Amino acid sequence: MAPFSDYLTDGVNDLRLKPRILRSLTRDLDDTGDRRSRLFDGEELANILEKVQLHGLLSEVLPEGYAGKDEAKLREEWRSAVDAWIERLLLLVSDKMPQKCWAGTCLLGVTIGECTSERLVASYAVWFEKLLQNIQASSNNRFVYEASYACLSDLFTRLSSFPNVKKESTSFSGRLVQPVLQLMDGDGSFMEAAIDLLCTLIKFYPSAIYRCYDKVESALASKIMSGNSNMEALKKISGALALLPHAKGDSGSWSVIMQKLMISINLLLNDVFEGLEEEGKGPEIMKLLVPAGMEAPPLWDQKNKPEENTHATRRLRESISPLLCSLTYSCCIMLTNPYPVQVIIPVRPLLTLIGRVLNVDGTLVSKTVFPSTTSLYQELLCSELPTFHLYILDLLIATIKGLKSQLLPHAASVVQPVTDYFRRATHPSIRAKVYYTLELLLHSMGVGMSLYLAEHVVSNASIDLDEGRESICISKLGNAGSLKSSPKKRKRGRSSSQSNGVEEETNSVIAGKKSTPLFVKIAALRAMGTLLSVGGSLKSESWRLEADRLLINLATKSLNTFTGKAEKYLCIGESATSQEECCLVALQALLSSLLSPSHVRPPYLSQGLELFQKGKLEIGTEVATFCEKALLALEVLIHPRDIPLVNYPIPIAAAVSINEFDDDEMHPGWWGASDDEIQPLGDVNGDTQPQSMEVDAQKSQGVEQERREYNREAATLSFETEKIESSSVLPPQAPVDLLPSQDLQNTGRDTKYTVSQDTVDDRQGKKSYYDLLGNNSLGGKELMNDSDSESSDSAPPVVADGLDTESD
Repeated sequence: MAPFSDYLTDGVNDLRLKPRILRSLTRDLDDTGDRRSRLFDGEELANILEKVQLHGLLSEVLPEGYAGKDEAKLREEWRSAVDAWIERLLLLVSDKMPQKCWAGTCLLGVTIGECTSERLVASYAVWFEKLLQNIQASSNNRFVYEASYACLSDLFTRLSSFPNVKKESTSFSGRLVQPVLQLMDGDGSFMEAAIDLLCTLIKFYPSAIYRCYDKVESALASKIMSGNSNMEALKKISGALALLPHAKGDSGSWSVIMQKLMISINLLLNDVFEGLEEEGKGPEIMKLLVPAGMEAPPLWDQKNKPEENTHATRRLRESISPLLCSLTYSCCIMLTNPYPVQVIIPVRPLLTLIGRVLNVDGTLVSKTVFPSTTSLYQELLCSELPTFHLYILDLLIATIKGLKSQLLPHAASVVQPVTDYFRRATHPSIRAKVYYTLELLLHSMGVGMSLYLAEHVVSNASIDLDEGRESICISKLGNAGSLKSSPKKRKRGRSSSQSNGVEEETNSVIAGKKSTPLFVKIAALRAMGTLLSVGGSLKSESWRLEADRLLINLATKSLNTFTGKAEKYLCIGESATSQEECCLVALQALLSSLLSPSHVRPPYLSQGLELFQKGKLEIGTEVATFCEKALLALEVLIHPRDIPLVNYPIPIAAAVSINEFDDDEMHPGWWGASDDEIQPLGDVNGDTQPQSMEVDAQKSQGVEQERREYNREAATLSFETEKIESSSVLPPQAPVDLLPSQDLQNTGRDTKYTVSQDTVDDRQGKKSYYDLLGNNSLGGKELMNDSDSESSDSAPPVVADGLDTESD
């Protein structure tokens, strides 16, 4: 029986557990026993990695303030356990059996990320040599190569944060460039891990790449132009080419790579679009890319170029489409990634190139048929055009993200081709991407862009969101007010039967029209929400009513579908996650509609509040979380600003000039009644016994009456006792010409304004002057109508601070 001291006194939190678990895992790595056959498979290795990371077995860090009796013993035990673990891993990395070598390399990669900084600095040189031997050995298989390159990438990424080993680690990184370039010359299927390592070296060790900059550029470009790799590998290579200018860090290198990429794209389009666009498009873009008096940079050679007699189908699908994807992806990375110095982006040729691709729809623009433009080639190109358009839209999105508001001088060159293309676009993926493009334009260029995009966004969203107006939840604004379905009878398609219910009407629509995919609806809703947030303050009666109606309808239907209150056939083939996302985005757009500035109250405020209350009941979902926040945001639209209960004293000198009743002026508009007629709202707080609003109304009237009496007394004392200097003038709320003339006494330089008690009192049954002054809704003209006209006509002009102010 083990002694009592060997037991864990703190259970799972006992620190002695970590070195014991690590020693147990080290013993499991032994190749003897029954576990040998299944030790190095993926599942067993994943279990080991999970335990190492879950328990922090390689951290070797005691908690702060730990002062146990066995602290020194625990530290030594843990250190020796980690030493044994690493020693066992190095043996596996050097093993001749590929399965063991692969498992040891994977575990070493995790150790590099989990071990302490002191151990990493002390051991990284040994680990590097072991891994370098694996990538230089030609007998290793694919899995060993991939694990070795990935492990080296993790090693140099972490070493970049240690300045004291920067010089030595840079020297080590230079030894890896040549093996990576040799690997790219072949057709290795494990090239992706090597490209990841190359990108790491470009980011953190640019001086190691600077020495062989031209070789790296040539190798990357040749691999792209050949198009012999799969799409994932080509994207990684394109990303490495876009990061390559970081090795030099000057603006010239960035501009040259961008210029080469755009010229290559333009030349590629010359061959593809021959006969399908107006002549002169390619030379026009070349003049923009290479102005007169400048020489074009040397272009990359296209190795393994398809022969001329290659079938058009194979040439377009296997060569042109991957090449266009790679070149545009490189441009996107260069436009969106930060660069250490300021560079000049060729905006005009870039937008012209984008417009060139978007304007091609596959129709012949010339009666002259070129030899290469056969009917078969036209059909094939039309099948590939949506893919080309998606690539170019990605390039446009990257341009908007890179330039943001700096693109505003070129707004017309962006809006015109995009809106024209939007009218023709029918493919769901393309429509969703165009919506995202318009959303970025609204975000980056602000309210001015909404003037040009509002009609296009709303009209296209009406097509994608309305779906023939089946299951209308709310009628047009003239009949707005309830969430009832429309009882109007309609005919759908070829059906001659008339329906009086939503279910039959929806069935007839679905039979005649395919439902819009949810991801397109989500993109349209986000664009609509952005439009209302950015441009809702503009005078937009032409599209605002239609936008509000669309959003309340779709939000109602989406929430009913999400909560299970609607038929499931409305979202056929869509997952529950997609339905929840659609419901969430619809509610977000609805909130933007309700909060968007407008000259009238939101027409569907009550219906929106009801929807958010329903969504709040879906506890544990993102919809419920958002609905709670939406109700808080809409609180300002539900209740007016209340009159403060504390009657703060007002300075006597400013008793008349302070605009005291600004908040009260809004009061009647919100409640639909005068200040003295407050309508009850019912049980607002949810109490079992509703409290009447009459009590609050009486309190409000009492507070207001006390304030008016206090202000009347304070103002009277102020005018009777204080002298106003000649340099002072009355505030705008109480101009001199509005005071009754017989109450003004001119005493030379100092003008003394005395208001007698008779003036303050009600004159001949009319309103008091100070009561009128407290009501901001009354202007000077109404005030003079209440005053005595005879006295005002006989009053002499009053001079204050050199300004002649005549009474009416």
